[in-house]
Amino acid sequence: MEAGSGRSAEAGAVQASRAGVWGVRLVTLVRWLLGLDYLINGLNWFHKIITPYPSMSDFVAFHPPPDIVGALIDNGILFPMAKATELITGLALLGDLFTPLALVMAMTVTVPVFVVDALNPHSHVRALLMGTGAIAMNLFLLCAYFGHYRELFEPRGEALLDPTRATARLGGRAADQLAAVLRPVMPAFGVISALLGVAMLSWLVLMIVQYAMNPLPISAVHHLTPR
Repeated sequence: MEAGSGRSAEAGAVQASRAGVWGVRLVTLVRWLLGLDYLINGLNWFHKIITPYPSMSDFVAFHPPPDIVGALIDNGILFPMAKATELITGLALLGDLFTPLALVMAMTVTVPVFVVDALNPHSHVRALLMGTGAIAMNLFLLCAYFGHYRELFEPRGEALLDPTRATARLGGRAADQLAAVLRPVMPAFGVISALLGVAMLSWLVLMIVQYAMNPLPISAVHHLTPR
C-alpha cells in the first residue's frame, strides 16, 4: 500500500513538473510574440517597413489623417512617445530584461490600441486581431508575472522616504483571492494569447514582405491631404 502511494505521489510530481515546464515555455512564447509585435510596430514609425501603418516619413509632404491616430501624430509628441514605448518594451521583452516593468509600460500603449482598433465600430479584421491580440498577450503576461505585483493589492501602502528599504508585503487577502481566480484559467488564456500572437506576427510578416516587394508610402493606400 505504501509503495503504491509512493508511486502515485512520484507520478503526480513528474506530471506537475512537466506542466511547470510547459507553462514556462508558454509564457516565454507569448513574451517573444508580444515583444516582436511591439518591436516591429515601434520600428515602423522610425523606419518604414509596413505600408498600411503610419511612419514618420509619410507626413513630410502630407497631413496626418483626420482621425484619432492623425490627431496623435499631429500633436508631435504623443504618437512618437507611444512608438518609442513600443520599441523599448519590445526590446525588453525579447531580451527578458526588466520584464515586469516593461509589461506595465506596454499597457500604456496596449489599452489605447485596443480601444482604437477593437472597439471602433468601423474596425476591420486586421484591426480587431491586432487590438485584441495585443491586450490578450499583455494581460496574460501580467497575470503570469503576478508575483511581482502582489504588493500593489495591499489595502494600505507603506510610504518609505528611504528608497534603499523594501517592504515585505505580499498583497494580503485581495492578492490571494485574485490569484485563486486566475490560476485555473491561465493555461487556456495562455494558449489563446499565443494563437492570437502567432496570427498577429504572421500578418505583420506578410505586410513587411509586401512592402519589400512594393515599397509604397501610406499616401498610396490612404487619402491624405498634401501640405
